[in-house]
Amino acid sequence: MTREMIQTKAKEFLQKMYGDANSEFNFSIGWLEQFKARHEIKSYKRFGESG
Repeated sequence: MTREMIQTKAKEFLQKMYGDANSEFNFSIGWLEQFKARHEIKSYKRFGESG
């Protein structure tokens, strides 16, 4: 999943939970990094088959 995909899903979730009340919330890169650290989510690069 890309950063943009996670941020989009988070915005959709916030909208479903709270409606327009929190429409100004900013899902910044810093927010995402803290979310990943809090939930111990690691980033891995996938490589295609070689050889």
